Amino acid sequence: MGSPACPSCGAPLQFRSAAPYAVCAYCRSLLVRRDASLEAIGRVAEVPDDLSPLQLQSSGVFEKAHFTLIGRIRKTWDEGSWSEWCASFDRPQFGWLAEAQGDLVMTFEHPLSDIKGPLPADALKTAAPGTTVNIAGRPFSISDIKLVTVSAAEGELGSAALTGMSMTSIDLRGPDVAFATIEVAPNQSRLYVGRYVEFDECKFSNLRKLEGW
Repeated sequence: MGSPACPSCGAPLQFRSAAPYAVCAYCRSLLVRRDASLEAIGRVAEVPDDLSPLQLQSSGVFEKAHFTLIGRIRKTWDEGSWSEWCASFDRPQFGWLAEAQGDLVMTFEHPLSDIKGPLPADALKTAAPGTTVNIAGRPFSISDIKLVTVSAAEGELGSAALTGMSMTSIDLRGPDVAFATIEVAPNQSRLYVGRYVEFDECKFSNLRKLEGW
């Protein structure tokens, strides 16, 4: 059997993971896997060039588990933007490595039922920074609430990322270096929990070559 082809433009596709979504590098269609077929569900913009040393197929280690960066979503708000890299682990498992203003945070999706008060998750949109929320038995404090929009995407992704998708992003700080994000969207809300990581801790390989890095 040959390589799968993009249903929008016919370009050959090469999948390196079992991620349910992928962006065609030729026509920028966002594709979703449905059993043995591919369906185009919209378009995404190209991720703009930046000064990050990370790139698709960079590899690293998180808590002794190996991962590879297989995709990226660019999110924008009224004061800037950041990248969220889809990390495919060997376990298998998907994580998200957020890269913003020099900080790195690795998170994993958790069920919304891990949030204990205030509930439901939609009610958190009206909460103020400083509000304490119990997540999976640990206290987290809301540090930031902002409206964000997906501006671009590339590669293979663990969740859909159409250009123009908007959501309320609620960041929370937990004990030590714990971190959580609640994304409240019109159709589905999601919870991600993890922690801050140091760049050297990840033992990255196949990094992008940057002058002076």
